[in-house]
Amino acid sequence: MDNSANLALEEVTVTAQRKSQNLQSVPIAVSAFGEEAMERGNMLDVEDVSAMTPGFSLSSYNPVTPQPYIRGVGTNSSSVGDDASVGVFIDEVYAGRAGGYRADMFDIERVEVLRGPQGSLYGRNVAGGAINVITKNPTDTFEAKAKVTGGNYDLKEFRGMVNGQLSDNVNGRVAVSRRTRDGWIENVATGNELANQDNLSARGKLSIILGDRTDLLLSADYATDDLIGSGARSIVGYEDVFGVEHPTENRPDKVDLFVDGFAERDMHGVSAKLTHSLETVDLVSITAYRAQEYAFNDDLMGTYLAPAGAAMTNDAEEDSSQFSQELRIQSAGTAALEWTAGLYLFKEEVNRVESFDSSLVYTLMGYEGLSSRPVWDASNDTTSYAAFGEATYHFSPALSATFGGRYTYDNKAFSSVATGSGDLFGFLAEDYDVTAEKDWKKFTPKATLTYTTENASIVYATISEGYKAGGFNGIAATEQGATVAFDPENATNYELGFKTSLMGQRVRLNGAVFYLEYSDLQSFTVDLESGQVETATGDAEIKGVELEASAFVTDGLLLALNYGYTDSEYVRFASRPEIVGNHLARTPEHSASTSLNYEWPLANGSALNFNTNAMYQSQVYYSVGNVDAASDDARTLVNANVTWDNYAGLKVALWGKNLTDEEYIAHSFDQSGMGFAIMGEPTTWGVSVTREFF
Repeated sequence: MDNSANLALEEVTVTAQRKSQNLQSVPIAVSAFGEEAMERGNMLDVEDVSAMTPGFSLSSYNPVTPQPYIRGVGTNSSSVGDDASVGVFIDEVYAGRAGGYRADMFDIERVEVLRGPQGSLYGRNVAGGAINVITKNPTDTFEAKAKVTGGNYDLKEFRGMVNGQLSDNVNGRVAVSRRTRDGWIENVATGNELANQDNLSARGKLSIILGDRTDLLLSADYATDDLIGSGARSIVGYEDVFGVEHPTENRPDKVDLFVDGFAERDMHGVSAKLTHSLETVDLVSITAYRAQEYAFNDDLMGTYLAPAGAAMTNDAEEDSSQFSQELRIQSAGTAALEWTAGLYLFKEEVNRVESFDSSLVYTLMGYEGLSSRPVWDASNDTTSYAAFGEATYHFSPALSATFGGRYTYDNKAFSSVATGSGDLFGFLAEDYDVTAEKDWKKFTPKATLTYTTENASIVYATISEGYKAGGFNGIAATEQGATVAFDPENATNYELGFKTSLMGQRVRLNGAVFYLEYSDLQSFTVDLESGQVETATGDAEIKGVELEASAFVTDGLLLALNYGYTDSEYVRFASRPEIVGNHLARTPEHSASTSLNYEWPLANGSALNFNTNAMYQSQVYYSVGNVDAASDDARTLVNANVTWDNYAGLKVALWGKNLTDEEYIAHSFDQSGMGFAIMGEPTTWGVSVTREFF
């Protein structure tokens, strides 16, 4: 019997517009990944999600300083006085500091990636887009899950969850994740293994029914990491410069570093979401507090330039805390006019001590005990207010128009005490003790026209603006460089898109073309020859095409294909005119991914599920100068997962990532014609056993 006529893709529900909607009816370029897709794709963090999303890339200086880029919009700095250009929201709470979200993701409902400026409904710093991580809420039905994983490099992982009713009006959920793995890189100078994994994460939620129309959701989370040599850098192009190959060159699993380096992080947060429903409107209050401490030490040059008398480490300690309050009122029901309005408050305190230490150079010269260590002890207090709103009017079942906007006020109070001037590389030209304050105001509008066909396909046209506040250079070389604020970023996006379902919901095809004007983009470059950490702004133009397709090919066989084309170009760069015409950093011209999932029923009522995905990325540059030494060639990564499911609560999975053992560069910077690169992970594999109780 042929069941193909009954095949239909599952409806995907998202909250991209701050309310539950069918993904296919939302006039925004958004990709969504549910729990099942993430498990079968073995997606552990935001970086794994980026590989499956067109126009989204993520590289990391080290694990506590990720750098997300969407459609070419992002930032390469984690200094105390600046912010990310892509907003990350965990259960609707903005995570202000970059290191506050690149953690192990577990017990996840879904992850949504909104591409393009989201300047009306979302909070701060969404010039490039927004990433929504939605964790699972408590329910009144008992369920529990335990998942144990073992794999190569002595991988050990345990994930557990318990959910259920605690009383007539209270439901609770607790989830815990513990993950350890040995390193895969050898430091030949010390003999130690680097690039390990060591993470403990926990989350608890309480859902409390306060009345017939009032609900309270309380959340708390904690995570800690203890990593060795997570920023270990290989050498690229050594032979081209020195005429002889370095012993570790072209060996991604070996480095030659003076110090192993480390990264440590502790973060926690609490939030309260209060929802009160009236007949025609819903009132929502989200109060949240988050805090984070991290420290890292990276050997930037290793021993590679020791013959030339150069060596350097970068270390930092940072603690930050943030408080946010959002109040929303939004329409309920299906009236012709749908609307949302709200107020937003964000306060953040960041303290950071950072150094570029070149004292090793004196040791190489035989002068033990001498120091070349400039230190910046800086802090930044941010206060941000916003009023926002968005309304959609349905002129008819086919035609609707949306207008929205956000007025944002940002204030930054910055201070920095810099000592240790006269270092060998000239990073700090003079000691100084400065305080500075600056505020910015911006209105970011949005307008969308949507046409819906009789079969529920949509075509939409959007103009939207995004904004990121200006800031201060937390590691400036001079007093003037530290005192003068850099300008805010502005992005204006023009987009035409469509979403359609064909063959009775068996095929889904979504696409968008866009043109993005990006002004005053903030670029931070370290010029080791002049010894300056430069804060430069420039303008860029970005245009592209994005396509997402999925289909049931046969009963049990699901195929998905995503493609992104991004043509990015600097059109102004006053401090370095030679940059004009270059591609934006961390923005590949082509990116694509494909996923194939096949379910094979067995005679005993169980089934085997085969899942494989491949991710392609064309050449990417990690510097605004588009230097080949600090770039990565085109790459294709292949992952696979085979799961046996008895449909009675037991699953056994065999999985592998980067099965072709592709050698690729995950992050790099250049100096003297060479690249200092963090290499991507080799082939990893494991076996996971999951037991569910319900």
